[in-house]
Amino acid sequence: MEPYDLAIIGGGVIGLSIALEAANHGWRVVVLESGQLGREASWAGAGILPAGAKVEAHDPIEQLRSLSAELHAIWARQLLEWTGIDTEYRNCGGLYVATTLAEKATLAANRFWWEEHGIAYEAWSHSQARARVQGIDRLIERFPTCELWFVPDDCRLRNPRHISALIAACRARGVRLLENARVEELITVGTRIEAARLRVQADGQGTEHVDVRAERYCICNGAWAVELLDSLGIPTGILPVRGQMVLYRSPRPLFSMVINEGHRYLVPRDDGHVLAGSCEEEVGFDRSTTPEMIAELQAWAQGLWPELADVPVVDQWAGLRPGSFDSFPYLGAIPAYYNAYIASGHFRHGLHWSTATAVLMVEVMSGRKPRIDLNPFRLQRGHAIGKPTPSV
Repeated sequence: MEPYDLAIIGGGVIGLSIALEAANHGWRVVVLESGQLGREASWAGAGILPAGAKVEAHDPIEQLRSLSAELHAIWARQLLEWTGIDTEYRNCGGLYVATTLAEKATLAANRFWWEEHGIAYEAWSHSQARARVQGIDRLIERFPTCELWFVPDDCRLRNPRHISALIAACRARGVRLLENARVEELITVGTRIEAARLRVQADGQGTEHVDVRAERYCICNGAWAVELLDSLGIPTGILPVRGQMVLYRSPRPLFSMVINEGHRYLVPRDDGHVLAGSCEEEVGFDRSTTPEMIAELQAWAQGLWPELADVPVVDQWAGLRPGSFDSFPYLGAIPAYYNAYIASGHFRHGLHWSTATAVLMVEVMSGRKPRIDLNPFRLQRGHAIGKPTPSV
């Protein structure tokens, strides 16, 4: 078989998005996923898409955020047209709640940040909130001095449906998707990667090794990217950071917007589900939930929105975000190998930044100048000393 134009290692939202973008440019693409497609951090997240800058941004992260926000609306329409799957992309707005002095100070800083980037926001009085959001009375009664700010351009996406749509669109464009295909080794010759050696399940015969060859290789397997990079002798600051989630199911939608308090959030679905998250725990590659954290999340969620106390919890889970030592993702070429690339380390923003990441990575791998300078995201922009800690 002729080599693929691109082999993507990792079938989460980043890998699948790059695969789709590359296939749309006519490339022959294979995605190599060690487990099930999209079932790690991409599936576990909440699907929050904060508003991007409406004026020209100069900070590289803000450029990435702004481009992603612009592209998500386009991708949602295209995926619906191509696959018939409604990803539940909704321009629902985001409500930011401050119940403590510390959170009020944070929101005051947010106001300056929103103004600097041209992002619309509104300071809601309690009477305005009651007029606009049914059921918010109990929150206001519980926190009579709380501050409420609304950002109308915040959006949300139902990530399992988005993943399903990406898979369907990739398959329709001829992308080969291999599950349970763990890349155990990258075979190198000089400055070139020659093959990705897989361990795959053989029907009734245990496992076997297969080499997949491509013109280019892109490492997109999130927190697990550190393993392949270590095998190439390339140090990084990537580490897994666990986030736990609780899922409620109401017979009717309780509210439509994303509700934020600090780094925790309530995210509604159109059918009445509500996601409550999350936390940040450095526990290695442990995806289990803990009774203590689940109880803490429930107490927070039901304290912020008391009506949830009467709504059953139908599921709970945890995912491993790929953190980086400075909170920037790794995007671009891998030093020492001219046909190797990386797109990992997005931490809490993998789904959010996936669209821009896909466009930028295909531009780079095509030999074109990317529309955003990727130098700040280069792989060896710095070396973490000791145990890296992701910025929040």
